[in-house]
Amino acid sequence: MKTLLNKLPALALLTGAVVLLQIHAMAWWTQYDPTTGWLWSIVIEAGAIWLWSAQSRLRNCIAVFATALALIAPLYQLAAPMLDGQRATQQAADTLPARTQAAQAQIATLTASLAQYNDNSAHRGGWAPLIASTQQQLATARADLTALQTEAATPAPVALAVYLPLAMQMIALCLLQCLVVLTTRTVFARSNDQAPKLTTQTAAPAAGDDIAAGRGDESRSIANALADLALMRPKPDATR
Repeated sequence: MKTLLNKLPALALLTGAVVLLQIHAMAWWTQYDPTTGWLWSIVIEAGAIWLWSAQSRLRNCIAVFATALALIAPLYQLAAPMLDGQRATQQAADTLPARTQAAQAQIATLTASLAQYNDNSAHRGGWAPLIASTQQQLATARADLTALQTEAATPAPVALAVYLPLAMQMIALCLLQCLVVLTTRTVFARSNDQAPKLTTQTAAPAAGDDIAAGRGDESRSIANALADLALMRPKPDATR
């Protein structure tokens, strides 16, 4: 009971770390296998834990590869959205000049068309719907140009501000995986070492050894008694 209580903190840490890792790992596996992706994730993690719990160098070596496989999925799942967003931001910055020129050209074309429509409406009727539609398109184009100019004036985010949160989260996942390995070794190592300890206890003496030892002691006591009697015997008188 005392051994179980000592293992409870390690077991709680092991459970929490596995749950956090599986939240990301299951999301990644289900992208490629919607039916059994969650099972892939659980089996790989459980297999790594079982291999680390074994007191065998061969299984521990295999556990290194299983742990790496279990860690790749959450790392990729965590990094992919951030990297995709950074890639999209860079692409938008590269195409910003071309988009700005296209918006300016559209405004110039709509402005010329609107002037022509207004001139035509002075001579003939029926141009009102087309003029209204052109005015709406022109307003939209000018709003787009304003947004592009605002985007151009906004400074690009510093690389450290972009990648530092991602690096912190990836390091946290690696630490969680290390925690899984260490707590697994802690929880299972003690129970595996109990059996050899029982065999190293001092064996009880056999019944035959006790009897032989008793007989030896008895024979020594008899010899000592005979020696004492010999010393107590009176010496013969030499004058007789």
